Amino acid sequence: MKLLKISLALVFSMLILTSCGSSQKKEKQADTTFDMAAYVATAEAIDPNLNKVDQLFNILDLVNAEYNDVLTNDPYSAHSYKFNYSIGAANLGIYMADILYHHYGGNDEAMYLSFAAAQELAKYIGVDSEFGAFTIESMTGTSMNRDTISRLFNGLLMDSKNYNSEEEMVFVHTSFLIGSFVEKVFFSSNLLKEKMAAKEMTKEQEGDIRELLVIYLNQLNPSTGLLAEALEKQKDQMEGMVAITTFEKLKELSVQLKEVKNTLAVAPISDISANQDLQTTFNLIANLRMVIVTAGQ
Repeated sequence: MKLLKISLALVFSMLILTSCGSSQKKEKQADTTFDMAAYVATAEAIDPNLNKVDQLFNILDLVNAEYNDVLTNDPYSAHSYKFNYSIGAANLGIYMADILYHHYGGNDEAMYLSFAAAQELAKYIGVDSEFGAFTIESMTGTSMNRDTISRLFNGLLMDSKNYNSEEEMVFVHTSFLIGSFVEKVFFSSNLLKEKMAAKEMTKEQEGDIRELLVIYLNQLNPSTGLLAEALEKQKDQMEGMVAITTFEKLKELSVQLKEVKNTLAVAPISDISANQDLQTTFNLIANLRMVIVTAGQ
């Protein structure tokens, strides 16, 4: 399994989720002069752009995240997604996020299994050519490819013989973006819920929650709006799928939450936890992810 090949270029161009950060969790010094504004400002600095590659490790390190492999998708489910290019691409996006999350957690065995699942789906949808270019050892090197996922993924699709039109390729690309986005915010939302559920917490732990809240809301807006717009343009190919409705609702909620973000970020943790719009976004993300990862099963 150690010889399994995968494209460093594809991995590190992982649109919404990847990173060049250390896989070691950040150790914050004890806070003697806790500055809430500084926590919020640091969180705002995480760039939510769909094409940025330096997010996942930055986010996890910033908020002292604990690794939990239960949150990732079963790598042995990959074969069940090979009935539809769109579903295959969405789950490829999920597995690519999982690869980097396992890397963060130091779980090499799970990471290689997710590699194998991603490789299987990449071959199915016709973007497997890059998966033979680099070994896993390249992931931990210091030289990292900073290409955007849009440029790379579209280039690979253009080389594929699986598609008859540009519209088909764009649709599959959008599906990949959806899968990657959903997995990233799924990680963030579960981490946020877990941290808010603590009965007692230090000022530093409160700060982690406020940082993660701001990052999560920045992930939702503008990304959900961009994806909702892309899906609307491609709705003729969306027969039988509920993604448009879900993303429209997420877009609506992300706008509402953006309007109160500054107030919510400094509110008591109990008020943050009780915010119904925030809780609804958690549920929508979980439901959307469930639809994607159980397709074909």
